[in-house]
Amino acid sequence: DWAFADDDCLIFGRETGGLPEKVHRENWDRCVTIPMLNPKVRSLNLAVSVGIVLYEALRQTGAFRKT
Repeated sequence: DWAFADDDCLIFGRETGGLPEKVHRENWDRCVTIPMLNPKVRSLNLAVSVGIVLYEALRQTGAFRKT
C-alpha cells in the first residue's frame, strides 16, 4: 500500500533494465512495486505499469474529481 500525494514525481525505468541501482539505493524507502499475482507472468511492460501506477496516483489524489 502506498499513499500518493499531489506533489509526487513518478519515475519509471527502462523495460530492459529498470531504474539504475543508484536510484534504488538512494530512494529505497520511496520505491513502489506492482504485485504480480500470477506466478506465470514474469513482468508487465512499461506502458501497462505506467498506466496502473498513474491511475492509482490520480485516483488517490482526487484528480478525477477536480474540474
